Amino acid sequence: MGSVKDAMFKALAKRSAKSEDRAASVRAAQLIKRFGGSVTEAAKSVGRSSKTLKAWAEGKSTPRADSNEALNRANREALVPEGRRERFLKSASDDNMELNSDGENWSIQRPSGVGKPSGGVVLHATIRVSDDVRERKVNLGEWLSEGHMEDLLQAFMDGDEEAMRGVFIEGLDVYFHEAELQDVLGVQFNPLDYGDQ
Repeated sequence: MGSVKDAMFKALAKRSAKSEDRAASVRAAQLIKRFGGSVTEAAKSVGRSSKTLKAWAEGKSTPRADSNEALNRANREALVPEGRRERFLKSASDDNMELNSDGENWSIQRPSGVGKPSGGVVLHATIRVSDDVRERKVNLGEWLSEGHMEDLLQAFMDGDEEAMRGVFIEGLDVYFHEAELQDVLGVQFNPLDYGDQ
């Protein structure tokens, strides 16, 4: 089965999720490098002392499980800076979609005067719709609410593969109304652009 975590890593961090399996010394040294060589700033991002982070980077000690996850999270956050995350959230603003009802069914659509956007989150996966199972590329961008986008980015930062999968399933539900997500082959992130409004 395709890994949602690996697909998200490649899309957001331009790396394989396997980078989190490297030795702590390598990951600590990479984090320090991402902070321009500042051990102090890198250590703050992990929530540990400079002395501890330096010992990890030099291979003199290894982090316990909770510290290891804190190191991975700090690297994920450094690879996908806050500004980039904010652009994705802004592009998924619920101002560009509205919920409507015909009395029996609810639908999500663009408000009057808002055209079809370019960009968005494209999910490349094997998806079952009714009895049709096949590889599809689905632009979920405009169907993912700002809350969904926030949940997806948070799940990535947390390293929570099931939560990432859950957001994609919710997005597919809106797009197809009944679909089953199977193998995830890739994810592509581009901020949505509705053009001049």
